[in-house]
Amino acid sequence: MQYDETWRGAGAATWPTSSAARSFPTHPVSQMALLVVGFLIFRIGLASVIPLSIDEAYAVVVSRSHSLSYFDHPPIGFALARFMADVSGCECRLVLRLPYVLLGSASALLLFALTRYAYGVVAAFWAVAWYTVAPFFLISAGHFVVPDGPLDFFLLAAACLAAPMLLGAEPRFAFLRWCAAGVALGLALMSKYQAGLFCISAPLVLLLTKPGRAQLRTAGPWVAGAIAALGLLPVVIWNMDHGWISLAFQSGRGTANDGHLLHPGNLVVMLLGQALYVWPPIWAVAMACLWRGAWGGTATDRLFVLLSAVPVVFFDLIALFSAHSLPHWSMSGFLFAFPLVGQWCGAFSLRRPRLLVVSIVVAATVVPLLATGFAVQATTGALTRPFFPRAPKFDVNWQLVDWSALTDSKVADEIRRANGYVVASNWMQAAKLSYELGPDIPIEVLPGDPRHFQFMDNSRLASQTTGFFIAAMNFRDDEAAQEKAYRDNLGGLFVVVGDARRITQRISGFPVFDMLILPVTRVGQPQANVQPAQAGGQQ
Repeated sequence: MQYDETWRGAGAATWPTSSAARSFPTHPVSQMALLVVGFLIFRIGLASVIPLSIDEAYAVVVSRSHSLSYFDHPPIGFALARFMADVSGCECRLVLRLPYVLLGSASALLLFALTRYAYGVVAAFWAVAWYTVAPFFLISAGHFVVPDGPLDFFLLAAACLAAPMLLGAEPRFAFLRWCAAGVALGLALMSKYQAGLFCISAPLVLLLTKPGRAQLRTAGPWVAGAIAALGLLPVVIWNMDHGWISLAFQSGRGTANDGHLLHPGNLVVMLLGQALYVWPPIWAVAMACLWRGAWGGTATDRLFVLLSAVPVVFFDLIALFSAHSLPHWSMSGFLFAFPLVGQWCGAFSLRRPRLLVVSIVVAATVVPLLATGFAVQATTGALTRPFFPRAPKFDVNWQLVDWSALTDSKVADEIRRANGYVVASNWMQAAKLSYELGPDIPIEVLPGDPRHFQFMDNSRLASQTTGFFIAAMNFRDDEAAQEKAYRDNLGGLFVVVGDARRITQRISGFPVFDMLILPVTRVGQPQANVQPAQAGGQQ
């Protein structure tokens, strides 16, 4: 009992931790460690085989031109992958993803420490258990080259450092803890814009809780806020130099509408997406815990409600008043609902322990199986290949597989021999193309939505006249119409100077999509004599 009391916060006494702990065959800390290590190994396996997504390839490619910040996000989300690539000299998928995978496991440990301090060790185990199997935190934030992994880690670090003071304790080195919390929040602000919402949650905690108001009479929170603000400097400086384009882009995504004031259908889609990302039963528990904690919870409950509710409510309102939103925008809010879920599960385990164990076993089986099935399909097409001659409409497509046909067919070598460059129709295809072709082949993206490609250092393009327009052709659509649309999109900027070719991207021999290759040159430049490689024909 002494062990648990050492770690309990103000809300830990709401249910008997020691009784719940007796339902565990081994200590909850040991169970948690096994869970975290097991899923770390699993995510390393996924990271080594799943092809890079569009967003990941984009982050890797645009970060080749080092920048204070980026069109889409603050710098850290992209910079970790670039650091690994520069240090290792390799843009291999596992090397690039490794920091994000490790941060996912480190976040689980921070979540355990935070929940353990607030509610006890059993609640901490359940918080980590559900966090570990939640599809978004398992597959995306804890695996992909996306800003969510660093964001979650630094937010949890800031909360862990500040929690003792915010729950009324008087720990040693409180001022230093506040300073470290400010550094962590600043790094979160350098990871993803969503961290700005926690700069709203934090003052609410300080103003609306008794321990928070007491802390406002000390220097700690004020110094922490000043330190955290430094994390905005790279973003502010970059945006000042680029017409505030990143902030305008992100704000525009959340305010797009079709002329109607309310969009209840979009809100429903948002809520369904949240449920799938968190895991439906646990999403329902989390929402119920947030509601209960807001109106009748303990001081500790209200701390997590304030940290969680601001992002969740904000993005749900965005979904209601806009025509388009994405469920993962609110996931950093649900991150702080897991301690409340853990507390609820600890109490529930006293009444229905078998049901709780069965539910976590089902989730820990189904979610990894789905992830494994996706990995198998994205690399081999094994689930549809026996039934279809080529990828059907519902199957993997150019967005989900590597574009290895470019190197297998020697097209990449042909471009290098011609000292050429590549033209892409949009930022998504440019990301897949440039990642496969490597950093030595410059790429130009047609106007429309070039994202950060418009700010990359492509000075080499000025001296190169041999261009290759390369674009994906979906089997499911009229390919002649697709080619015409691509040619029309070139009008006024590039002219086609040779015959069109197509190569087929396959996975384990299974055709997934075609690539259209058009020799081009800029309007007004002399036409280059492009000789196709012998291996560059139809495949």
